[in-house]
Amino acid sequence: MAGAVTGCGLGTDSIVRPGLKVDGPPPELTDRIPAGPVSEAEPEEIILGFMHAGAATGEGLEVTRRYLTDALAKGWIPDSETVVYAGSDPTPTPLEGRQDAYEVRVRVLATIDNVGHYSVAPPNRWETFEFDMAQVDGEWRIDQLAEGFGRLLEEEEVDYIFQDYPVHYPAVGWNALVVDQRWFPQDQIATRLVRAQLGPIPDYLEDAVSTDENAELAVDAVPVRSGVAEIDLDADSVSGDSTTRKQLVAQLVATLTSLRDVTEVSITLSGNPLEVGVDAPLTTAEQLGFVDRTQTSSPTVLGRRGTRVVPVGDRLSSVTASAVRGASSAFASIPESSRLIGLRADGKELAVVDARGRAMERYRDDGSVATVPPFAAAMSRPCYDYGGVLWVGGLGLGREEGHRLWAINATVDPEDLSKAAPRHVPAPWLEENHVVAAVTSPEGSRIAVIWEEEPGTGSTLEVAGIARRSNGLPMKTSPHAFRLAADLVEMVDVAWVGNARLVVIGRRDKQKGMQPYLVDVGGRVTALAGRPGTTMATTTGDHEDVVLTSPGGRVFQRLGRQRWFEVDPLDGVVVAGV
Repeated sequence: MAGAVTGCGLGTDSIVRPGLKVDGPPPELTDRIPAGPVSEAEPEEIILGFMHAGAATGEGLEVTRRYLTDALAKGWIPDSETVVYAGSDPTPTPLEGRQDAYEVRVRVLATIDNVGHYSVAPPNRWETFEFDMAQVDGEWRIDQLAEGFGRLLEEEEVDYIFQDYPVHYPAVGWNALVVDQRWFPQDQIATRLVRAQLGPIPDYLEDAVSTDENAELAVDAVPVRSGVAEIDLDADSVSGDSTTRKQLVAQLVATLTSLRDVTEVSITLSGNPLEVGVDAPLTTAEQLGFVDRTQTSSPTVLGRRGTRVVPVGDRLSSVTASAVRGASSAFASIPESSRLIGLRADGKELAVVDARGRAMERYRDDGSVATVPPFAAAMSRPCYDYGGVLWVGGLGLGREEGHRLWAINATVDPEDLSKAAPRHVPAPWLEENHVVAAVTSPEGSRIAVIWEEEPGTGSTLEVAGIARRSNGLPMKTSPHAFRLAADLVEMVDVAWVGNARLVVIGRRDKQKGMQPYLVDVGGRVTALAGRPGTTMATTTGDHEDVVLTSPGGRVFQRLGRQRWFEVDPLDGVVVAGV
């Protein structure tokens, strides 16, 4: 894969604003009271009425329950799985061989599970839902639904019921919080967020993050008064360890202050103040010692022209040809054919994979070059995480046969092969599939991987946590992964552009050319304006600063919503990991 010079592509702004759309404001949310069932309505009308009435929350759901028999209404949980479907109203049709039973068939776009994870569906996924009907006082009502049935919503209805919010977990080994994006209905949202925060760790983050698994609310309600969210935890349920308590407080503060009407969090233990060594009102996780690494400094950005890489800063629009020619390079010349390059967070080392994908060299800013002994073929673009670990995917050779993901300690002397040798990172969910791209998240606790069973057979994008030793070196990934952007059937590159967002170059079913997309981790896929022929992506900031590069060395940076600015003086860009 010939491609652009690029690094991990990590964003500098990870602030998550609930409900904000890419390039636009959120929809106007209202308390929606749906229409109830009409007298003497036919079964088909009751079914469609119930589906539309599901686009409600809070008190509006009492109307929705009027479409059900009393027994079913008591057991129906609307916040079970929500299915988002495409198109206009489906047609309920009678089920053969079953009296008073009907089915509805829809094309599924996405699902939202009972803990708020939003999963985009693969293309052309259809599902059938059955409804058993019964007459109550001469009126048709729904008497039975499929187990776990919550809502069937048209795509346009989702934003009037749900918004996405960050739930936070302390990274194991780092003083950083990892974001797990969730979608929740808008009633009692502060209480919903605290319930989620006190719930189990998602399996795709297992061993990578921690939480106080036993902590519970003393009263199942979180009121917000004058901007203060008041949380009363059961004193007997909270760990007595001071570090665990600080982490729990940081989680709750970071999660609840994502709400627009929350400016401060007050936490008590069965009515008594929770002491965590902070005298001021709790307003940020930083008060508890947590650092948002994407906010600490701008990333190092190097521009490439031919065999040279030079500092250019993050404002690519101001780069001139004369400035590039006159700039000095701290690195040795890089072969023009080598396009797979990563840059360490401190800007002092480059990892370069050759054009065949079988050899890697480490270029230091003192002009030296160290060759990594052969260990893999078909290597992906290398990437450095925040802790100075160099990651790469590929097909293992020799003793590495069957392995697909490696990490190299890039903080030690590259000539010391006992310490700087590539180490296989077990990833059970990856199996023996081929890695196309692998990049670590800004805080270093997650890895996003594009893989395919065989070249040309279609791509899958997944994210998993990274479990580390006490010295920060990786041991393995989480045993499970979370699939993203399932509607993209082929992908060639991915980069992080924030704590919960990726940019992906790929295509949807029946789409001929590749196109950049923004992919929210636990959220939607949004197409960006096309830039034909580009195969690699990074960013000098966040999703507003995406940079695309073609195999021929044309570089484009995002400019506004639908425009790309060509950076003529450069034929590649590499951005340091954060």
